Amino acid sequence: MRICILGKYPPIEGGVSTNTYWLPRGLAERGHAVHVVTNGDEVEEMYRLTLEPDDWPWYEPRFEETGGYVRVYNPDGFSRRAMGHIPEANPFVSKLASLATDVIRRNACEMILAYYYEPYAVAGWLASRWTGRPLITKHAGSDLDRLFRVPDLSTAYKEMLRSADAVVTQTRLMPRFLGFGVPRRRLVPDVAYSIPTTVFHPGAEPLDVERLALPLGGPDARRPRPFDPRVPTVGVYGKIGGSKGTFDLIASLGALARQGRDFNLLAMVGAAQGDILAPELREAGIEERTYLLPMLPNWKVPAFLRACTVVCFLERDFPVAIHGPIQPREVFACGRCLVLSREIAAKQRYRDRLSPGENILIVEDPKDHAELSAVIGSALESADRAAGIGARGAELSRSLEDHGAFVRGWEEVLSRYSGGNVVSEAAEGPPSAADALDVSMRDIVSFLGRKCSWIVEEFLRGAPGGEPRQVAVRFSEFVAERLPRDAFGDDTPKVLAAVRYARARALAAHDPLDDHAPLFAVSDRLYGRPVSRESAWELRPVRGRTVRVEEFDYNVSGLFIESSLFGQEPRSDQEEQLARLAPERVMVLFQRTANLIPCELRIDGATRALVDACDGTRTTGDLVAELCRRFGAEADEQREALTGRLLAALDGLYRANVIVFGEKKPGWGWSGGARSLDGGPEEGVAGSSGH
Repeated sequence: MRICILGKYPPIEGGVSTNTYWLPRGLAERGHAVHVVTNGDEVEEMYRLTLEPDDWPWYEPRFEETGGYVRVYNPDGFSRRAMGHIPEANPFVSKLASLATDVIRRNACEMILAYYYEPYAVAGWLASRWTGRPLITKHAGSDLDRLFRVPDLSTAYKEMLRSADAVVTQTRLMPRFLGFGVPRRRLVPDVAYSIPTTVFHPGAEPLDVERLALPLGGPDARRPRPFDPRVPTVGVYGKIGGSKGTFDLIASLGALARQGRDFNLLAMVGAAQGDILAPELREAGIEERTYLLPMLPNWKVPAFLRACTVVCFLERDFPVAIHGPIQPREVFACGRCLVLSREIAAKQRYRDRLSPGENILIVEDPKDHAELSAVIGSALESADRAAGIGARGAELSRSLEDHGAFVRGWEEVLSRYSGGNVVSEAAEGPPSAADALDVSMRDIVSFLGRKCSWIVEEFLRGAPGGEPRQVAVRFSEFVAERLPRDAFGDDTPKVLAAVRYARARALAAHDPLDDHAPLFAVSDRLYGRPVSRESAWELRPVRGRTVRVEEFDYNVSGLFIESSLFGQEPRSDQEEQLARLAPERVMVLFQRTANLIPCELRIDGATRALVDACDGTRTTGDLVAELCRRFGAEADEQREALTGRLLAALDGLYRANVIVFGEKKPGWGWSGGARSLDGGPEEGVAGSSGH
């Protein structure tokens, strides 16, 4: 096959680039011609891999025995003289789409695989339309869970996905894509990534630390002591940051150093990130035993790992829920002792096979520096113990990894489009009522079908098809009207509550394809900052247009959710949970988000009043003052305490995508423009929080 791939590629570092590197190489090894279009040459220094002359055969591999090869194309770098325009931006989408179109035409590529939505899938969509070649898209974590949350980006992504020929995603995420309006037949289960164990293995030769070590903190910084490989070495590599556990690691190693423990710290994070770490390392007293390395390309990572005694991966409180890092499996494959945070251990599909102290060391919370120091210290005490843990980790790796199956799986997916023709765009029409319910209310319909099949059959007999959310509303109204009050005995009110809850969930989980009203009437001007006096006092909180607050007599939120939220098969044992439910008055806020991440918040009356007040008619400062008066906070101390609680509550609502903070300038109106014909939220278009 002749394949065009748009995506991250070395010298871009990170998990997506790693995946996008090993897949083309594997396909080329099997005899395919792979043309990679990337903007890797323009990556920032902070995230740039260091490539040396001997890396070229790895960068563009050729396989004489099969005839396969990888060719890499980068567009012209940004030049203000040639490409500058006002307001200035690097036109990545235009450059990548143009270059990909030329590459596809010159090399008669049969299909386009675009991995990561921004800018690659958008550029790939343009190239697909211009060349008539089918488009296969794949997402990572941060594009789907972070970029997609921005309303002014999400529309472009949804339009691209609805017309792509194949949308590759995990089975558990398919309900979200159905909610976007992607036809079910175009959803393709993702092919599980696997480490290439011909490269990542315990026999890899350790790298030359002395040759590669960089000055820490700039060219005038003092170099570390001579590297002694006999001293236990702690390794860390990749991106740094608070949620990466980097500063927790430095603080904990500083504590070990003060206890008199000898060790090396090998940090493969590059010069730019090293400059950020230098003050922290100096303060911790471990600067002289830290060896800063350039970020090496994927194929040299095994050499780094084999130079370490212990390798730490301590991600915690990571803001992207579906983020799935591959570094732990690289460490396992190379037979090194892995220190892993509990948060990341719990995300692994092989988590039940992780045995602390046997094939891994797990830290419950890296923010607990005493615990982290103790865990790392236990590995440094005995080289034999660390080596044994690493060896058993390598045994686990051998049972997990099958790189050949990964490549063959993608080969099978791509071969479906090897004719080079775009899938027919003939009008598909709305789904049938049965299909619409299977998408929007599968769990509760399955339950009713087992226990009260006639009501489902009667509804489907005369029900027209339509959008899943529309059919869900009609079905819930039908059940509320027709279900006999003794159908489930004492549990009938619970069933009706569950049906109404499923309806509210369906409305929040599916985009209405015939309603183009914006999610928020104004654009956000807080830009993700924490809500505080300094950041938000003069801005105006505005709730989303799709906010709904529903009250229920039973807490049915944990029932009938497996397939509607996670793409799993409906469970057959939920009647027991239903029977055990006791009366409990609950109030739940539902909100449809741009990327359809479920937003269901159990709230109280005070929170509901706060949400109701977020209508854009007052600034945060005015809103806080009004609520302080309403709740009788008259003394300065009372007002200050209530203000703190209100700002914290507003911050929680902001993080949950329930509200944004708009800016209204006197004489000018809303910054960024009102997003509706009504003129903005003051005309009552911010969304109803009624029943």
